[in-house]
Amino acid sequence: MQGLSLMDTQTSAFKELHPYVVLLPTDINEKIRYITTLLSSPVTIEILRLFEWDREVCQKEIITSLSQHSNKTIISSIRKLLSLNLLEEAERVEVRANRRVRVKCYKLTDTGKWYNVLFKDVSELDSNVIKEAVTSLPVIFMAKILPFSEHLKIGFADFINQVMSNAIKNVAKSKRYRGYDLAVFGSLALDVYLKPEIRMSSGGSGANVAALASNLGLKTCFISRTAANIIGAHLLAELISEGVDVSLTELDQEVDLPLCIIREPLKPWRIKCRLRADQRSLPVVQRISDEVVQVCNDSRSVYLGEGICRTYLELLGKISKDDKMIVFRPHEVTLEQHFEEFMSTLQYLTVLILSEKKERVLRRKGLRVPGDLFKEGVEIVVTRKAEGATLYVRGREPVTYAAPQVSAINAVGAGGVFAASLIYYLLRGARAEEAVRKAVHLSSLSTTQLSSRKRPIESE
Repeated sequence: MQGLSLMDTQTSAFKELHPYVVLLPTDINEKIRYITTLLSSPVTIEILRLFEWDREVCQKEIITSLSQHSNKTIISSIRKLLSLNLLEEAERVEVRANRRVRVKCYKLTDTGKWYNVLFKDVSELDSNVIKEAVTSLPVIFMAKILPFSEHLKIGFADFINQVMSNAIKNVAKSKRYRGYDLAVFGSLALDVYLKPEIRMSSGGSGANVAALASNLGLKTCFISRTAANIIGAHLLAELISEGVDVSLTELDQEVDLPLCIIREPLKPWRIKCRLRADQRSLPVVQRISDEVVQVCNDSRSVYLGEGICRTYLELLGKISKDDKMIVFRPHEVTLEQHFEEFMSTLQYLTVLILSEKKERVLRRKGLRVPGDLFKEGVEIVVTRKAEGATLYVRGREPVTYAAPQVSAINAVGAGGVFAASLIYYLLRGARAEEAVRKAVHLSSLSTTQLSSRKRPIESE
């Protein structure tokens, strides 16, 4: 027997949607009165079902639609709904056959909308109504609960942050994959551009890699730490909307969300990011849980971006390297201040991605690039330059790939495009030479985009 068709699957999933919320008074006696009044007659339910989300319905239309009931019963039921604040009344004068007539019309209140939805089959509801219901529910809920925050000794900002953070955690858990192509370690950040005008963009090198990899079609998990506040929750929500699994990213009040100031978009090496020196506040993974190890073992590849080298060593010692591509794009601080730990990671790596500046740091440390790196176990070394990239593969001659000429406006994030697309093509079975050539091409094209978080662009 054939499996469910796409339409059947979507219909089945749609039936699981329950946009039903019952808003009740807090006093127990008032609750009882509320429910018994509402349910004392089926006519009240029939009247509620006549309404659409924002459409006004006049008394005459209600009486005509429910002609099986007496006018007295209908008007009594309308009054009950008015007393419960489920309907609001508007009275106006209309001219009919040269006579001035008073007309009573009704609309659902915010609370009434929820009872209207409650007594309808979800399949009857217009998709726009469902969308508005789902998005307005948090607003209605917050408006009703916030007056109690002071009584509960919860600061307004803390309350909002906790609600947003917990909501994102729950959504993230529901969007988990069962198998992964790529596990990404790195950070989230907020980029602030000062030229040509002040604007903000989602950023963070690791997050940029994860978003683009997902958009290229890789099942991607982003593993990090971010601030447990509205901004951190918003940045994670954006990754979720890009199809990235963020269920293993921690939301922590101790984390300091990086704020990166960009004065010259075509000179990303001049970015200044504000971060506290306290290690507990760093926006990167600091502990390796069994779940993280399991995800990495189940993934076809692992990308190590900015992070704590000692933590990466712990991870690499716990995961199986068999048939797994491990890519490291170290931060400059790692090479300068944690050189010995960096050298210990090389035995686990498949690909090492360096910039010209990072290559110079290694040479100052006395390393021959790529020879000494190959001796430590790395299989592929790529050094990125403004004009392209040079590929070093053990046992082959180095090859340099020039970048195509484009009208660049923002080079921030281009390195993430290079890394994500390189991994993508290697996972698809491309030879290293082809993968680097295409990654250079896509990276160059990405500089024509205004934001830090780049989108896929058609290649050659």
